[in-house]
Amino acid sequence: MTFVLSIAGFAAFSQNYLYKPVKLHVNQKKLGNVLEDIGRQAGFHFSYSSGIIRSDSLVTIRNFDGDVKTALVTLLGNGYEYQQSPNHLIIRPAPFRLTLMPEELGEGKRVYTIKGYVVDEKTGVGIHNASVYEKRLLVGTLTDKKGHFKLKLKTKSAGPMVLTVSKELYKDTTTVFLPTVELGKDANKKGHYGYIGDGEEEVSNTALARLFLSSKQKLNALNLGNFFAYTPVQVSLTPGLSSHGMMSGQVVNKFSANLIGGYTAGVNGVELAGIFNIDRYHVRYLQAAGAINMVGGNMSGVQLSGIYNTVIDSLKGFQAAGIFNFVKNSTNGVQLAGIANYTEELKGVQIAGVINKTRTNRGLQFGFINIADTSSGVSIGVVNISKNGIKRLSISSNEVLYVNAAFKSGNANLYSILSTGYGNWKGSQIFTTGFGLGHEFRRKNQANYFAFELVSQQIHGAAYENVSNWQKLNILYNYSLGQKTKLFIAPSLNFLTKNRQIIENARDIPSAGYPYFIDKERSKLWLGIELGVSFF
Repeated sequence: MTFVLSIAGFAAFSQNYLYKPVKLHVNQKKLGNVLEDIGRQAGFHFSYSSGIIRSDSLVTIRNFDGDVKTALVTLLGNGYEYQQSPNHLIIRPAPFRLTLMPEELGEGKRVYTIKGYVVDEKTGVGIHNASVYEKRLLVGTLTDKKGHFKLKLKTKSAGPMVLTVSKELYKDTTTVFLPTVELGKDANKKGHYGYIGDGEEEVSNTALARLFLSSKQKLNALNLGNFFAYTPVQVSLTPGLSSHGMMSGQVVNKFSANLIGGYTAGVNGVELAGIFNIDRYHVRYLQAAGAINMVGGNMSGVQLSGIYNTVIDSLKGFQAAGIFNFVKNSTNGVQLAGIANYTEELKGVQIAGVINKTRTNRGLQFGFINIADTSSGVSIGVVNISKNGIKRLSISSNEVLYVNAAFKSGNANLYSILSTGYGNWKGSQIFTTGFGLGHEFRRKNQANYFAFELVSQQIHGAAYENVSNWQKLNILYNYSLGQKTKLFIAPSLNFLTKNRQIIENARDIPSAGYPYFIDKERSKLWLGIELGVSFF
């Protein structure tokens, strides 16, 4: 004989935040501030969507001395349920209640077949697409249009079966099926499960999830929310064909092997896939895929893919992709990509073949183009753009060129220089193209200051042949003429090497009779000077 025990909103924790004592006495205070005060007294943080809790509404509660749950019911009413994760209490809307009605209970040797209906407690109407699952065994299903379900459960020991029903906007209900008692049998061990994350996960709403996940998997994730379980191993062909079946999105694995692609709650070990990995929450240690990796929480360790990596929270470790890396929040480590990298805050290194972008750069960027809204780090590239940095155009003249134009971008720590110039040697027109790096020796808002620049230039003749390579070391003194205009003078040390193939066509540089430190057929070393003005 099998007995049934139903518990609405059942949850068990070794330390339940809902029953911790709090004291409140507030008058017309914002609800968000009152919730912060409750969390501070009870030692946790609340997590909720701004769309369901109006945190700016004013509340009054006087001389309250009770537990967290009573305080929440007083403030919010009965239309919510609460899920506990480490250091967080998650508030979810649950204005309705449901009931699991067993229709048929089949009990074999360590095998249960359970059929029944999930109905609305008030109307008695069957509920479509409700998730019915056994947390310990990680077996589940969805109800049909009439609210009917059928679930077959296999267990190695004759312990109770605990079915939980979850549906968005309904309070979770748990039903315990007690089997026939067999004396002398070992009690069933408690499963390792709980709640993960501190709010709504974002993976299910991405284009990748819409492409590879079935509607049933997304509905199941919506119903079960932050519930998860730990298992050692998961093997899958695709997200729908997995050793954990429809519950794969609720499982954190130590090892996950996905022939084509996999969908899990997270990984605390190693995850490998032929094409793609999709993880709703955190991944630790190693994740590798032939094409795409997606992590909905934090990535701690090494993440490798042939095309694209994305982390919807933060990265601590090493991330490499053939084309593009994306980290929504902070990166404390290395991003390496064939084309582009993005992170909200960089505390490590970005290396890309084309472009690196971050809002806050506190590390090193190395790429053709580097972009940062604010930067206190270093950017090395042909073009470095920073809202609080250097974007400067300078016009100058020196002993070799009539006119030289340069665009400087980056910040005071390190800026790049793109230059071009025009001159005339004894009736022959020449022009130059060059690239360099510079550093400014100045304090914040200092008007006049020194700078150091190292520039490499190619000198071309009228027929565009490469006549000479010209290296310059400039020491600039910048004198402010206004907020965006500076006059500068720059003594320079110059070293020139002539092209072997056209030595006979090369003219004396800067001019015949100029005082050189080194004056050889193929190389020259001399001191020069440059005068100019810079804008912006």
